[in-house]
Amino acid sequence: MSASENDIDKQKRRHRGPLIGIAVVVIFALGYLVWWFGYEVAEGNPPQGADVQMDGRTGETGAAPQAGSVGGNSPASADNAPAPPATAPAD
Repeated sequence: MSASENDIDKQKRRHRGPLIGIAVVVIFALGYLVWWFGYEVAEGNPPQGADVQMDGRTGETGAAPQAGSVGGNSPASADNAPAPPATAPAD
């Protein structure tokens, strides 16, 4: 069974408004989802037990190293002190 009226130009005019409305709603929904995802990421709670770290190789748990130091020691400790200057060999 075929359509009784095949006036393509009239169909384009009649469908233009609803198609634009659908596009606007889809764009709004995508923008809202992006905003919502960003809000959830920015305002999310940190994971519980963040002070305990698990070694992925052995499965052992231990305290996390202190923030701000490479070796987990105080930044002013002897492990983080600069090396003494090299001296010239005595003749």
